[in-house]
Amino acid sequence: MKLSIYYSESTDPSFNQAIEETLLKQANGNNIIAFLWQNQRSVNIGKDQNPWRVCKPKLLRSENINIVRRHTIGGAIYQDLTHTNIALIGPTHYLTQCIIKKILIGTFEPLKLDIAVSNNLECLVENKKISNTALSVSEDYLFFHTTLRVNTSLADISKYMNSRYSILNHQNLERSYTSINQHIRPLEHNELCHYISDSIQKTLKLDVENTVIVNNQHPDWIEFSTIFYRLKSWDWNYGQSPSFIESLETEFSWGHVELKLNVDAGVITKVYYDTTIQYHNMMNDLSQAAIGYPFNAKSVISIVCGLLLTHSEHYDELMALSEWLQQEIA
Repeated sequence: MKLSIYYSESTDPSFNQAIEETLLKQANGNNIIAFLWQNQRSVNIGKDQNPWRVCKPKLLRSENINIVRRHTIGGAIYQDLTHTNIALIGPTHYLTQCIIKKILIGTFEPLKLDIAVSNNLECLVENKKISNTALSVSEDYLFFHTTLRVNTSLADISKYMNSRYSILNHQNLERSYTSINQHIRPLEHNELCHYISDSIQKTLKLDVENTVIVNNQHPDWIEFSTIFYRLKSWDWNYGQSPSFIESLETEFSWGHVELKLNVDAGVITKVYYDTTIQYHNMMNDLSQAAIGYPFNAKSVISIVCGLLLTHSEHYDELMALSEWLQQEIA
């Protein structure tokens, strides 16, 4: 059995997600793979999640924070440089949940931090989570991923994540979450990676091959670039979302507007509207023109530009409508 530990110098969440996904594809029965990295400000969502429901796309877009959809199921999590990520991949006959628990406990022993590891492999300090973990076990392989909060601002989690649809009510964050640095001396990412890799080697007792992945330099791996550009795309991060209905309502100087948009796989499939009677024709044409467009701000510009040709008498109203919708839609 061979142990390979990869360290990423990149903080690009799409790049690191592509590394993790490619490593998972490379899994074989003779190798344990570990991957350590951190991401710049981003929101990482599960394969089947809806970004419009679990986080705040408008705010994220305004602050140039990316949403990245994982290839695995699980919950949404806000990340920044105050987090450290660990992935472990290996055959189930060798890499077990018991082994992973020993690795996690061993990581914090030199730091004199007393942690508990739950049955679902979450790390807890004083009954508060310092991790968010995903675990997938197939017949042949085990895939473990955890994000450790090192010095995380809980206020940032509340700011960017949408508590209306989250399992965790953000008003209770301080009762449920904590960070490593709240309990020990200040700890940086590189030092924590040293303790993690040391614990992995001591627990597994295998010869190790260490590889540093140079900052944003694409490795010469089959499928890596294809996966990377998919993870950068709107079609993947937004277009893979389950169906939902978005309700929007506002008051203009010229009247009230209410919209309900059916969105399927990120594409507008139907629009219901209610407005002042003199604008019904304009809004009816808008509701028809919007069908088939991606549910994003760029689409609004295209839709409204088309309407200006047939409703030039409502130029001011259409411009106001366009500005409002671009602000409301990510």
